[in-house]
Amino acid sequence: MKLKEITIQTFCLDAMKTFYCERLGLPANADRQTSFTIRIGESVLTFQEHADADAGAENPYYHLAFTVPTNKLAEAKQWLRERGIDLLKDEQGHDEFHFQSWNATSVYFDDPNGNIIEFIAHHTFHNAADEPFEAKHLLRISEIGLPVDQVSEALGTITDTFALELWKGDGKQFAAIGDAEGLFIVVDKQRPWFPEGKMPVVAAAKIAVQSGKSGSLQLQEGRYELINES
Repeated sequence: MKLKEITIQTFCLDAMKTFYCERLGLPANADRQTSFTIRIGESVLTFQEHADADAGAENPYYHLAFTVPTNKLAEAKQWLRERGIDLLKDEQGHDEFHFQSWNATSVYFDDPNGNIIEFIAHHTFHNAADEPFEAKHLLRISEIGLPVDQVSEALGTITDTFALELWKGDGKQFAAIGDAEGLFIVVDKQRPWFPEGKMPVVAAAKIAVQSGKSGSLQLQEGRYELINES
């Protein structure tokens, strides 16, 4: 599966624009009064200014993962540090994580909105790069987190609608749906996010994917809009 276009909300539009466009060097494809759009490799990400009336006073935040070349995580980690970005750590103080069953290695950080951003290198991919790491080596958005009331119910709906499969997880508290190229990370909304244990928030997101079957659906009382037109 490919995550082609994602729209999420932010309380701090200007700070986010500065962070992604100036600090990380991702050019804005579209810059409007209440939103801006950046390209992350094969994917497009739009930040939409959040209005309190839309979802209450709670600050919306999300989990997103960006794929980097299999041999570039160490350089990506240093690249973040050079830009003054602190990496998130687990309880043992680790800031880099190898997931054996995924054959992948990751680092995490927060953006100004509090989104949990992950750089992940999938070692099953033959996508090694020779050049020094830079923004162009963010290859795609490969994950978006979807906290829900009932993981098993959402799992069944998503897999049926888009002809996808459970890739990893127990399907009850955690379900990674799709494949290493693109994943819906469906979690119980009472299950803390790794690595710092931050509690999830259900916040509006629009997600356009490319998968094996065309279709569309809404989850969490319409908070999540998923569509595949391919």
